[in-house]
Amino acid sequence: MPRRLGLPSVYLAAAVATAAATAVPSAMTPASGLALRPSLSEPARPYIVIARSRVAARDLVGEVRWRVRRYYTSALPGFATFLTASELDDLRADRRVRSIEPDRQIRPMTGARPSRPYAVEAEGAGVTVYVVDSGVETGTETGGRRIFGDRAWRAFDATGGTGRDCGGHGTQSASRTHGVAPEAGLASVRVLGCGGSGTLSDVLAGLDWIRRHARGPAVTSMAIDGAGSPALDRAARSLVRKGVFVVGASSTGTCHVTPDGRAYSPHTPYLAGAAARHLELHPEAGPAALATWLKCTPTRAAIRQNPSRASNLLMRDGGL
Repeated sequence: MPRRLGLPSVYLAAAVATAAATAVPSAMTPASGLALRPSLSEPARPYIVIARSRVAARDLVGEVRWRVRRYYTSALPGFATFLTASELDDLRADRRVRSIEPDRQIRPMTGARPSRPYAVEAEGAGVTVYVVDSGVETGTETGGRRIFGDRAWRAFDATGGTGRDCGGHGTQSASRTHGVAPEAGLASVRVLGCGGSGTLSDVLAGLDWIRRHARGPAVTSMAIDGAGSPALDRAARSLVRKGVFVVGASSTGTCHVTPDGRAYSPHTPYLAGAAARHLELHPEAGPAALATWLKCTPTRAAIRQNPSRASNLLMRDGGL
């Protein structure tokens, strides 16, 4: 993507449009429908419902008996809702439903700095890194200098805020990526709140937005704890199928790659920057090819560029 100053406003407009799209369409579940429901005789809890198809998801969302909070239309067919125990049983028995999991708290993960410096000729120009975190501060520092120049912008805020980073983790993560790939664009996708955590449903909304709006070459950086979520795993795979390389956080101290081309590392933002560098040189490289180039292993491996270039980028002690 070429560098241009008007990009943040374009993403702001897209974010507004997507916020309306990911909320429940009024024609499908009118606000007045809530008042028509009988009062609850048992507590309702938050869940993520994945349907077997987009048509099935749309039909389920259109039924006013569910208290739908989020409707996902791109990264996965499903929605976030509140369910009582009896409603949960009804949905689990519905043939249109693939799986249901509780909505839960998602926390940021602190990664370590890699042990080796970076020695790659490229700097990530033309690549967008989507930072899925607590937001990215795009204002000025105390000295009046813009933190990332014109490289960062607020793309989407799943929490309903303005995209400002009131926790600091997202800006720190973006700074680490920027240090590795200073010419890459940094699109802030805020999914964590000011309390330092967020919800799975908001993270899915962020990935849903990226799936709809990402233009390659692109990398998604998620320095958050989402292990064990089938919905999050499905959404990440959807990004890979679109050609977006996904880097997630790992707490095992090792770097590993999934068969479909997602990478998980204790050095997430640094690995995202390394991927951006490679994509500048090879913008047509797909996620699987990029994962092969990164060569994440539990011990020591090398990130090698095109043989015609002299520089190597090394990983050790569990990867980048």
